[in-house]
Amino acid sequence: MSFFGVFWVILGTLIYIGREKFDFLKTSSFVFHSKQEAIASAEKNEKKGIVLILTPRSCGECGVSATLLEELDSLGWSILRLEEEDPDYETILSDDRFSEILPAIQESKPAWGVFNLGEELLLTKPGLPSKSDLETIL
Repeated sequence: MSFFGVFWVILGTLIYIGREKFDFLKTSSFVFHSKQEAIASAEKNEKKGIVLILTPRSCGECGVSATLLEELDSLGWSILRLEEEDPDYETILSDDRFSEILPAIQESKPAWGVFNLGEELLLTKPGLPSKSDLETIL
């Protein structure tokens, strides 16, 4: 009997907490936090390229929503979202190709860029990517 009671307490707690607390699980399958993982996934799934989104810690979520990420994925792009805690964050920013977006990052604003599968940087911009931005590339 006690096992049955424990089961219902755990189930009730999970239902009470709500699904919104677990939204991070929804995007984990297609949002990467490592450049190598994003490249491997893009090649395996025949994606167009990689959309890099840089979000400084002081900016919080910066308006990056699960809806935006799902839309970018549905357009055929692999998504690499780097935050200050991620190992590739400083490496990316030290690359001279990202000098155009460095002022935005220093002002705690998000920035983004696009790589092709050969790791050639195609575009960098401050802010967040939109569907219209990505439809003009490739």
